[in-house]
Amino acid sequence: MPAVDLPTLLVGGIALLALLLVAWQLLVSRRLSNQLTALRQQLAEFDQAQSLETPVNFSTRLDSAERQQSGFPAGLRNSPEKYRYVAALAEQGLDAQGISAALKLAPAEVEQLLQLARLKPQKPLS
Repeated sequence: MPAVDLPTLLVGGIALLALLLVAWQLLVSRRLSNQLTALRQQLAEFDQAQSLETPVNFSTRLDSAERQQSGFPAGLRNSPEKYRYVAALAEQGLDAQGISAALKLAPAEVEQLLQLARLKPQKPLS
């Protein structure tokens, strides 16, 4: 039996280990490639389904949402009274968050109404 010296055995072991690592990396790469392909296909199907849906009318949805608000006096949702309520509460010292909670309005809408109230010219007292 021929004698195998230690450096040759070491080089052979390292080569075998490298071969196993390359094979493992190839398997992982193929698995990830398959997952990526499946995700791209799902995304394409989702985009196609979204494009087939009828477009949403934002104003209709907003009107519907405003009608569902509770605790607000009838007819106040789309009237100048909303502006007056916000301005009156601001004069009493409430901030936008407080007014929003009190009138059950969106904070952004209250901010806009407060900005309008600040721009409105004050009527002089008679």
